[in-house]
Amino acid sequence: MEKNGQDFWEKLAREVSGNAAEADKTWLRVKREQDPEAETVAEQTKKVWAGIALPETGYEPDVEKGWQRFQLKVQTRTGEMPETAKPKAPVVRKMPLSAVYGIAASLALFILVGIYFITRATSHHWTEVTTAANETKTIMLADGSKVSLNQNSTFAYPENFQKENRTVKLTGEAFFEVAKAEGKRFTIFAQGTKTEVIGTSFNLRAYDKKEVKVQVVTGKVAFARTETDDAVFLTPGQEGVIGEKTVAKPAKKVIAEPNFQAWKTKQLNFNNQRLEQITAELETYFNIEIEIQNPALNNCRFTTSFQEPELQEVLDILTMTGNLTITKQGEKYLVNGKGCN
Repeated sequence: MEKNGQDFWEKLAREVSGNAAEADKTWLRVKREQDPEAETVAEQTKKVWAGIALPETGYEPDVEKGWQRFQLKVQTRTGEMPETAKPKAPVVRKMPLSAVYGIAASLALFILVGIYFITRATSHHWTEVTTAANETKTIMLADGSKVSLNQNSTFAYPENFQKENRTVKLTGEAFFEVAKAEGKRFTIFAQGTKTEVIGTSFNLRAYDKKEVKVQVVTGKVAFARTETDDAVFLTPGQEGVIGEKTVAKPAKKVIAEPNFQAWKTKQLNFNNQRLEQITAELETYFNIEIEIQNPALNNCRFTTSFQEPELQEVLDILTMTGNLTITKQGEKYLVNGKGCN
């Protein structure tokens, strides 16, 4: 993992010691979103700072004693020693606040370096699987999990992927059927979000510069932004959506797209659905843009289904059954007609 060398460690040291500027936090947040290994190191470092053992390495620091020793040194220099520990005639030298912060950052940096070498011993390379337009692929992972990858997507997993290391990353869309593995979590990093499960099936859509959406079929899913632990918990029939970066917690609601698995099943089923919703699903499935020019058409409802649908076939059926006029203008399809009450 490339971490921009000393910059990564110094900024991370300031963050865990509580002395990071907003610019440091932003830099680290972007780095952690782009590099799951950096995210792992950062999370392990927070645990070390808090005195929590790392199960992956067996390393269990006594940070509390070290921190107490550090505080004692600071108190000695600033004249704030407890009454029982103060000498009768102390010689006090005031330490600048910047120096206190410097010592805290140095202590954190010392811990980070230790973590770095521990982590390097178990570092791994990543295997990437990509799909082109109109191409899908299926990946079987070592733990028995199955990943169906949609078009224009990239899926990556560690070469040493195993029950103890179930962390992957995604750009694009995939349907996950995660196998249970002795209670070990399965974590997916995708466009600034983190999805965690133990054993379940769900669809995850995370294309670049678009909202990220998780739709659950079976089991339970925890969904959150990468830099927070403020997750929503989703059950079958529910979806979580993360759009604007200013919104901290994902939105949680009932799945609004009956055909969210259509790219995988190659089936489109519409049951008394409004034209507005149908065109939205067609846009997703065929990667096109459709504009309904008469707002009254949104109220028109259709019931029909398609197996391995072709775009022209679908448009022809809608034209005939709804008395519509559909024309192509550039890359956009325009829909006209009388409309419905």
